[in-house]
Amino acid sequence: MPPSSPIDIDRLRAAQLRLDAMGPRLTGTESHRMLVEEVAAELTGLGLEVRRDTQTFERWDLPTSADGLRIDLTDGSVAVSSAFPYSGITGPAGISAPLVLLNTKRPRWSRAKGAIAVIEVPHIDVPRKFLVSEWGPITTDEMVRNPVLSATLLGPKLAKARKAGVLGVIAVWRDIAPDNARGQYLPFTEPYHDIPAVWVAGDDAAKVLAAARTGQKATLVLDATLHPGTTTDTVWAVSPGSSPRETILVITHSDGTNGAEENGHLGLLELARHAVAQPHRRSYVFVLTTGHLRIPAVSKHGQATSTWLEAHPEMWKGEGGQARAVAGIAVEHLGALGDTEDFAAGTYTLDATPEPEVLYATSREVHDIVAPLWRDIGSGDRRIVAPSPVVHFGEGEPLFERKIPTVALVTAPQYLLALRNSDAPTHVDVDAMTKQIQSFRDVLDAFDGTDSAAFGSVVSWSAFAKFSTLLQMMQVLSRAKK
Repeated sequence: MPPSSPIDIDRLRAAQLRLDAMGPRLTGTESHRMLVEEVAAELTGLGLEVRRDTQTFERWDLPTSADGLRIDLTDGSVAVSSAFPYSGITGPAGISAPLVLLNTKRPRWSRAKGAIAVIEVPHIDVPRKFLVSEWGPITTDEMVRNPVLSATLLGPKLAKARKAGVLGVIAVWRDIAPDNARGQYLPFTEPYHDIPAVWVAGDDAAKVLAAARTGQKATLVLDATLHPGTTTDTVWAVSPGSSPRETILVITHSDGTNGAEENGHLGLLELARHAVAQPHRRSYVFVLTTGHLRIPAVSKHGQATSTWLEAHPEMWKGEGGQARAVAGIAVEHLGALGDTEDFAAGTYTLDATPEPEVLYATSREVHDIVAPLWRDIGSGDRRIVAPSPVVHFGEGEPLFERKIPTVALVTAPQYLLALRNSDAPTHVDVDAMTKQIQSFRDVLDAFDGTDSAAFGSVVSWSAFAKFSTLLQMMQVLSRAKK
């Protein structure tokens, strides 16, 4: 194979700045549609035929003004950290009702019937061993801290609240710095609940708790809007190989909250440029998935890419004349820099060093292929991990579930799901991004030259391992709800 041309770092920097200028690209919004069309045009410009799969759903949009997202107490207003996505709507007047503080550990939602429920949600440390597995021995009792985990595992159960007749919910973050809580688009994997809910933190959370303890009346305003019939496209293209009956899938998603979540298309496009510049054995299938931030609307089971896989078995399944995917690559959160929180002091800062990478390899053989090729970005942690018995984060998950040997980058700083407008500075290291894309390009070449049997079998876990891990997690979560 001829030597590859160097990656144009100036092109990457300009593309990242363009992405930052767009601001959040929530599923089905105009900024999201614009990004999808730009990527489709670039793939077409490379000489690839772009195909589309269209999804239709009801879009929930955030309020367009600060006045549309607020809590008014008897002695003034408090700042809302963020809205609970796809919770509900109040209209511009909001809902006015007494506040009822519920027990964190075992909330009785019926106590807040006809009222606004207030419930504390602890921001917790989760043992890393529950979230990823190691290809080598586990040498530390490392903990992982991320609002995605806290909100998903411990956030209020809105379906139960609505069924009990609760009018609205205020989720009070505990043990989190206010700047960390600001704009968190969490949890992002739930269906529409038809009950308005918001998050508060810091001094504002203390004011809400004090008001709830005395049963004060409050007004909750979440002037979100619903847009039925919204369409959104997954776009994909194939770079044909000399042996088209075998494919390598290259996956990322197009919707995102900020410049790191999601910029994976920058890597996908660089790999597409690499593909069309030289012959290759396998056909490369480049998939820009939609719906990662609206999974319940586009997927029956698993992350959003599962919908594309179910629609196109001819590209991967290997049955009855179908092409077979010998391997996959999932590219997310390129060049993500780290962050530091001191919740006791109430401080949260963005770091100048890369966040430690979360890089999955779903078989021992894939690990052994990737390990010597992956460049050091200076994050201080180069472990290549396996999925845990209970979770595989990111859009590599559908490939893992279908036993396609895959490498997947899904680095997760705490701000990953925080909405950042176009005036906020980017928190991406383009030099680190370039190294990661170079690594992915080398991995793609290596995958193309590897015999299919040499990818090994995708790691699978016994029912006992899954049950044991879930039981341990439940014990940790129970202790957190003190």
